[in-house]
Amino acid sequence: MIRALKLAVAVALCLAVAMPARAQFDGKEGKDFGLWMTVGVEKKLSKKWSLGAEFEYRLKDNIEEGKGWGAPSRWNVAVGAEYKVLPTLKLDAGYKFMRDYSLPEWNEAQQEETEAYWGTKHRIYASATATFKAHNVKISLRERWQYTYRPEVPDVTYDWEKDRLEPVKGKGKNVVRSRLQVSYDKKKAWYEPYASVEAYISNDFKVRYTAGCEFKLNKHNSVDVFYRYIDIYEDDNYNNRDSHVVGVGYQFKF
Repeated sequence: MIRALKLAVAVALCLAVAMPARAQFDGKEGKDFGLWMTVGVEKKLSKKWSLGAEFEYRLKDNIEEGKGWGAPSRWNVAVGAEYKVLPTLKLDAGYKFMRDYSLPEWNEAQQEETEAYWGTKHRIYASATATFKAHNVKISLRERWQYTYRPEVPDVTYDWEKDRLEPVKGKGKNVVRSRLQVSYDKKKAWYEPYASVEAYISNDFKVRYTAGCEFKLNKHNSVDVFYRYIDIYEDDNYNNRDSHVVGVGYQFKF
């Protein structure tokens, strides 16, 4: 009961910070604000193998579209498997199905601007994570490769010469993600604060800075609350902007 009350207070404080922060950055050129929510489940098959699934739903300011706070921007479903090679090294791989909302963007091939649209994406990934612990400090380094494919989306770009709507061609993208994370992992503690830096490297470049805390309610249930700043240095979609994100996630393990 005490843990549940503490958790409720932590989530309330997180949201209390989120709303003023959103107001501060709303409408500023090059800035955005979002709320990410996840629900996940994990099944431990053995000492080395485990399976997992996750559903994520994202809201954001779609300032360009005039939709304001709370506009859906993406939802996705992911499944994956994890294998512990050593006590300090684990491998994982998975698949993610995504539906996301794209603002109008410039189509270089057709020299036209697309309409806003919802599109489907398919992503596969594989990663390796090395973890080291000294006293109550845990340090982990994760290297991940991911490939995302967006199939062709019909009737999105209006061709003025042909006087008809044209599709946005399908495309794929490879990304390498490098994440360094430090957390305070005290034995038998029901909370674990952490901070991380993650770089996305491809034909564009961005960095995620995250600070949060995982609350372990019991051996099966945990909740994660975090703040994230996404710093975009270069992106092939000019609608992607630097973003401030507040996230809340729930996970059930069995």
